Amino acid sequence: MRNKLLFFCIITSCIISIPNALPASEIIIIKSSDIIPYQKSIEGFKQGFPQGSFAEYSIDEDYKERGRSILDGAVKRGGDLILAVGPQATYLLGNSSGSIPKIFTMVKNPEKLFGTVDAFYGISLDIPISLQFEQIKTTFPDRKRIGVFFSRENNQQTIDLLLPKARELNLVMVAIPITSTKEIPDKLKSLQADIDILLIIPDRVIGSEKILKYIIKNMLIKKIPVVGFNEWFVQNGAILAFSLDYESIGKQTAELAQRVLEAQVSIGQFIQEPQQVRTIVNLKVAKKLEITVSEDLLMQMGEVIK
Repeated sequence: MRNKLLFFCIITSCIISIPNALPASEIIIIKSSDIIPYQKSIEGFKQGFPQGSFAEYSIDEDYKERGRSILDGAVKRGGDLILAVGPQATYLLGNSSGSIPKIFTMVKNPEKLFGTVDAFYGISLDIPISLQFEQIKTTFPDRKRIGVFFSRENNQQTIDLLLPKARELNLVMVAIPITSTKEIPDKLKSLQADIDILLIIPDRVIGSEKILKYIIKNMLIKKIPVVGFNEWFVQNGAILAFSLDYESIGKQTAELAQRVLEAQVSIGQFIQEPQQVRTIVNLKVAKKLEITVSEDLLMQMGEVIK
């Protein structure tokens, strides 16, 4: 009898000591479309949420008739959490009502989107500002003046965040406002004496490949290195670029989903930046600009183009 009681106590103790784990959860996934980045993030989400079962729907970027119908039908069938993947799905979910917890992922500048819809938890596609400047300072220790083209309508808020971060790192940010691509040639002519590096951030005014190639070509002629925000830039003449791993964003979203379901998130954490960012350097461009990148720094890069 004593042995049975002891065995019962041990088993009970083990059960109590098991870390709190979420029961199997039914997750509704509403994606803006079937593009590869969204699919990779969803794959990462599923890997990071092994106890989940998933019902996946694509609204084909239609957040009105088709999207509303799909979302209403999915909610009616029921679930424990809704994940919106991409801006259209996030907009749709932000305009919806209901008691099912919701999160988003794979949205660039979600703050702008949430100006028109209700805010909820999620992971943005914004590369952390602190990381960009810290990497620039480490890669180009002798260059202090960083130029940034921007349109006030699209990026004034970003510029307001960049300025104090530059000062913290003893850098000088030269903000270059533009309202039209027609202004770019004249702006470029006067840049050489003003900046040591050109950082390109996402902006609709200079978003076309033709304009970006024109800017990069002019900077190469002036021996001014360009830093971009994805792989395309280092493939087209930039010396440095940052790249996001969509699968890791999905896994980060899964961690957030579990915290939401466990009610462990708090006010002020609505939008998280990606935790993992790859840095890519183009040594061919570095050689043309007569810039030396140390071996130690090369070992820290996510990718080196030789």
